[in-house]
Amino acid sequence: MTKIQVPFETAEEIGVLLDVEIPEQNLVESFVPEEPFALADVGSATAYAIEHPLGSKPLSRMIRKGDKVAIITENQFRAAPADRMLPPILETVRKAGGTPTIAIGCGKVPPLTPEEIERKLGKGIAHSGIPIVCNDVSKPENYTYLGITSRGVPLFVLSAVAEADVRISISTTQATLWGYGGSGMVIPAVSGNETTEMNHMFSLPEDCRPGNNECHMQEDKYEAASMVGIDMGVFAIVNNRFEVTYIGAGDFIDAHLASIRAYEQVYLFDASLFAGAPADIVITGSSAPTNHLFFHTGWAVVNCDPICKDGGTIIQTTPCPGYGGWPGFALMDLMQAYMPPSAENKAKALKAFYAKDRELWAGCIWWKIYEVMTRKNVTIVTNKENLEMCRSVGLNAADSLQEAFDEALKRHGASSRVAFVPYGRYTVLDV
Repeated sequence: MTKIQVPFETAEEIGVLLDVEIPEQNLVESFVPEEPFALADVGSATAYAIEHPLGSKPLSRMIRKGDKVAIITENQFRAAPADRMLPPILETVRKAGGTPTIAIGCGKVPPLTPEEIERKLGKGIAHSGIPIVCNDVSKPENYTYLGITSRGVPLFVLSAVAEADVRISISTTQATLWGYGGSGMVIPAVSGNETTEMNHMFSLPEDCRPGNNECHMQEDKYEAASMVGIDMGVFAIVNNRFEVTYIGAGDFIDAHLASIRAYEQVYLFDASLFAGAPADIVITGSSAPTNHLFFHTGWAVVNCDPICKDGGTIIQTTPCPGYGGWPGFALMDLMQAYMPPSAENKAKALKAFYAKDRELWAGCIWWKIYEVMTRKNVTIVTNKENLEMCRSVGLNAADSLQEAFDEALKRHGASSRVAFVPYGRYTVLDV
């Protein structure tokens, strides 16, 4: 037997692993990234990046005295440490004579509380007097209309961003269900309700998948960033130990593509050994940066889909302790009406999106997981307190990894091909 250790982490509990024993002859491949070491000083790395950018002028030369400077950050569910990256950016703005405003890119997630703002931006910045605004789609009067993208999406953008003279974004490059994250700093970060919903229709086609940066959803985000005029994008890669390993800056699209190349050097795997002979069972985990909700950790299921056969089993370990008043499987009940997963119920879900009975800001996540579940068995190994909610939604959940694996092995037989993807959400598998 071979024992593997599967990550079962949260931001507060790093290093937690679950053991599972697998017959040695069944384990075909393990996709374990060799992650770089942490940058020694995130602030210094940011200061260097903004003055040595790719495809743009240094930040200090972009800003003129009196310019209004909008700095867009991510919300509390993304990993780029704004509290350490903002100080050198704000210092550059100050020295150039600009007036900064910080726009927290909440998308359609509720605005941050004062306590959440302190944690995201740091107490010093939160109480510095710098104006801080959260994207809040419930207030349409706070948006400016900038036109229609070439794909037909009307672009409503937070006025504090649209009316600025210089616009900077700070974001995390990571594998997502739509290509690569970090690009959504206009849509959905600081866009209005209509913009987000129409753009997220592009999450439904098959080309919208992890690792494909040329899907319509991604290209529409790039176009929106160009229409708004993001002058500089600052991109971070945060590893599975919650350490920053990369910071780059420059022209929004060029710098994002450069960060993707750096990401792929670590997290993109050649999985061609599963072409034509996919795994019967794939085991994956969740690490600290995936945070507290299955709404985010569950992306691992979709990332592992390419190497698992239809009818096969994906087992994901994820504690999902919850966030604030949200239980660990919050929002997953949105798919309850379409369970069990089937072709008929899949069609019902699609109709609900187009009839606006279900919103795509959330559907773009649960739909991707649901679609995999129509073709494969998905078992979620989680904390005991989540089991009741999981089962009420219709999810197959357990609290024992070994029992979940043994059951899958019994289902698929003694000759089952097994793959191990410890950091499923971070991993892109090229079959």
